[in-house]
Amino acid sequence: MERLHKFSGRQRIRDRGIEWKEFYHERSQRLKKRFDKQLGPLAYIRWEGHDYTTDSDYFIIMGPSLTKEGRKRFFAGIKKLPDDPKAKIYAPAGEYFTSSVAALSHAADKWAIPFPKGAPNYTEADLARIEIPRHVKGQGVRSIIKEAIAPIVIQKSKN
Repeated sequence: MERLHKFSGRQRIRDRGIEWKEFYHERSQRLKKRFDKQLGPLAYIRWEGHDYTTDSDYFIIMGPSLTKEGRKRFFAGIKKLPDDPKAKIYAPAGEYFTSSVAALSHAADKWAIPFPKGAPNYTEADLARIEIPRHVKGQGVRSIIKEAIAPIVIQKSKN
C-alpha cells in the first residue's frame, strides 16, 4: 500500500494571494511627501494588504532609512498590523539596500508586491543630500555618540 505524506507548515507571504494596495496613513503620508520632494517620485512607497488565510493585515514599506550604524540606505520591510487600530505599530522587519530598485526587487520577490512601472533607481549618492529621520528601536546613533564622547575616568592604582 502506498503511503500518503502530508507536508504542512506556514505558507510564505508571497504565496498567500495577498492583494497589495498602495496606502498611506497620516504619518506615512508626511514621509511620502517629504521624500518625494527631497529625492523624487517613488522614493518612498507603502503598501497594505489583507491575508485571508490568517485574517491579518500587513504593511510593506520601501524607502530611505538609516541603519543601526547610521548609514543611509534603502529599506524594504514588512510588518503585521495589530488588531487594535489604536495600538502602537513597531518597526517592520526587513533588509537594507544600496539602491531603491534593489529594495523594490527584494520586496517584489519576497512578498509579491507590484513592481512600480518606471521606478527610478535612486542610489546611496542620492541619499547623501537628504535628511532621514531616525526610527530605529534599540541603541541609536545619539546614544552611541554620547557614550563615545563621555569622559573616561582612569582610577589610579593604590600601589
